[in-house]
Amino acid sequence: MFLSNRKKIRGWKRHVRKIGKWKRRVIDLDIEHLLQYQRDYAKLWIQPFYSIPRRNPPVWYNRILLEAMLDVYRSWHEKLSKLNEEFYLKLWIYDPHFINSQVVAAYKDCLHFYDQTFDVGNQEKKIQLHKCNHLREKLEMFDWQLHIDSDIYTENDLIDNIQQGLMSENEVESITGKAYKVETVHLSYGDTDKTYSVKVGDVWVGSIKKY
Repeated sequence: MFLSNRKKIRGWKRHVRKIGKWKRRVIDLDIEHLLQYQRDYAKLWIQPFYSIPRRNPPVWYNRILLEAMLDVYRSWHEKLSKLNEEFYLKLWIYDPHFINSQVVAAYKDCLHFYDQTFDVGNQEKKIQLHKCNHLREKLEMFDWQLHIDSDIYTENDLIDNIQQGLMSENEVESITGKAYKVETVHLSYGDTDKTYSVKVGDVWVGSIKKY
C-alpha cells in the first residue's frame, strides 16, 4: 500500500544524505553471498519512503535515487563480468511506484529465476527519458522492456475478506472487474483457486546493451 504524499516531509538534506549511505552500503556486490545463494538484489530501503505503508518521494528525489542505482548497476556489472559465467543483471524501475525499484542479479541455478516475475506490457510504449535529461546518455546505454506492475488477489482471500468484514462485496467486484488476467491455480489435495491480476503501474526492466 502507498501513502499519500500530502503529509509534509521535513529535513530533505538529511534524506538526500541517506541516498549516499544506501549507495555505499550496496555498491560492492557481496560475491560470497552470491556464490551461496546465486542471486542478490538491492532495494531502496530508505525511510520514510520504503516503509509500511510506502510513499513515493518527489520526482527530483527519484532522479537522485536513479543515478545512484545506475552507479550500483555499473559496479555490479564489473564484478559479475569477471566471473566468466552467464548472469542476469537488471534494473527494475517502477512507475509510478518508484520506491519499489531495485537492482537484481542472479546466475548459475538461479539464472532464470526472475524470467516470469512480471507480465509483459505494451512494448510500443517507450521509456520517457526526458524526465531525466541529465541521465539520458547513461539510460540510453540500456535496453528497456516494459512490464506490468500488478497486485494479485486470490478468490479464497477475497471471500475471506468479505466474511471478516475487511472488504465489501462492491470492493471485491471492483477488483475482479479490473483484473487484466484471471487464472485458475491448482492447490494441494486437488483443490483449485483463482487469481486476479490487477495492473497498478509499469515496470521498466533494463539491462546494459551488448555491443
